[in-house]
Amino acid sequence: MASTSSTPNWLEMPHELMLTIFHKLGAVEILENAQLVCTNWRRVSKDPALWKVIDMNKSIDSLYMDEVYVDLTKQAVNRSSGELIAIIMKWFCTDDLLHYISQSSSKLQCLCLSNCFHITGCGLSDTVKRLAQLEHLYVYHTYIEGQDIEVIGLNCPHLKSFRLNREFHGNKIESLDVDACAIAKSMPELRHLQLLGNTMTDEGLQFILDGCPLLESLDVRKCFNLNIAGDLVQRCKKQIKDFKCSTEDDFLEYRLQEEYENYSDGSYENYADYYSD
Repeated sequence: MASTSSTPNWLEMPHELMLTIFHKLGAVEILENAQLVCTNWRRVSKDPALWKVIDMNKSIDSLYMDEVYVDLTKQAVNRSSGELIAIIMKWFCTDDLLHYISQSSSKLQCLCLSNCFHITGCGLSDTVKRLAQLEHLYVYHTYIEGQDIEVIGLNCPHLKSFRLNREFHGNKIESLDVDACAIAKSMPELRHLQLLGNTMTDEGLQFILDGCPLLESLDVRKCFNLNIAGDLVQRCKKQIKDFKCSTEDDFLEYRLQEEYENYSDGSYENYADYYSD
């Protein structure tokens, strides 16, 4: 009689293999579905190793209310047992949630916030005071002022990468370079800086070049107050390995959201490689 292949017994799969599978599911799928399948899967879902990187990239058309995502994020943070090193949140984060995360995540190295309109600059700057290990901060379409940037820089001495991306909003003349000045004064260890849609002028750019001598990459696309020319062009090319700027010609072609999607693609392997010891 011909032999037939037996169906794999999921309950007998090695724990490490189950972790790999769960990583691919994502935080919401694990908390809302996978952990409910059986006792063994619930046990796997509680392993802190599964929650070192949390991606809560909410879709704008998600059926879940913001309150649901806040609750799910708290559950995920609790399960990290203090081992959280990176968290990505889109659309729903609040000052209170940031405070909650910072209270139990002193090892956090990367914080990425996109379209979080309920966050205040004060709430963000107050949060990072408890995140001394932070190395990467990405802020997209989320309210933050120059004074908040300076507080962040002064309280995060290990900050290596900072992205502040927002549409051009026509600040008053006296405040055009406020972000650039704050970065130059408080973030001397930066290696990578991205300021999309910023109001800074050539003078602000020079402040950054003076105050951040270790910069390897600088992206100032959509900063239409910049007239980068002459000696300033030569300085940028000489001092910065990867320098990006833009003109009116590519304004309509560039979509700010792509920058976030390139970072937060839902791939655990990318995060694991980036944050591995």
